[in-house]
Amino acid sequence: MINNISSSMQMPQQRTGQSLTEDQQSILSETLSQYDAENLSESDALNIVETLSQAGIQPSGAMEKAMSDLGFDAKSIGDIANVSEDGNRPPPPPKQSTEEITSMVDYLAELMEEKLAASSSNELSDEDKESILTQVYQKFDIEDGESIINTTA
Repeated sequence: MINNISSSMQMPQQRTGQSLTEDQQSILSETLSQYDAENLSESDALNIVETLSQAGIQPSGAMEKAMSDLGFDAKSIGDIANVSEDGNRPPPPPKQSTEEITSMVDYLAELMEEKLAASSSNELSDEDKESILTQVYQKFDIEDGESIINTTA
């Protein structure tokens, strides 16, 4: 969902020398691996921009190249996310409340206990895990590919 990011983030005119740290490269790679560069939604682009911003990854030639190497166009992502020329970004997506997270954790625990009680094993099978995940996605109206819990600060 993210292969069109290299030039999309409309960066300030200074795109010199700022290289990415190993951690930033890892964050960039992990973030982009969650998306299809050919099918990015506005929400996807906003999430990418926010994640990179929180990781301290500033628009630069190094970022554009790293994104391009991963099959994404930074400019396209910036365009989709409506990042302006001066680098102003749209507001981040709303954060989850503690109540929402607690509710989800309680539901997960309940489902896991039920599956373990119904089996003769102390471990969940891959099928059980998939079933639990599907039930959580349905109960909390989470779309496929979305993270269960928003971990951004």
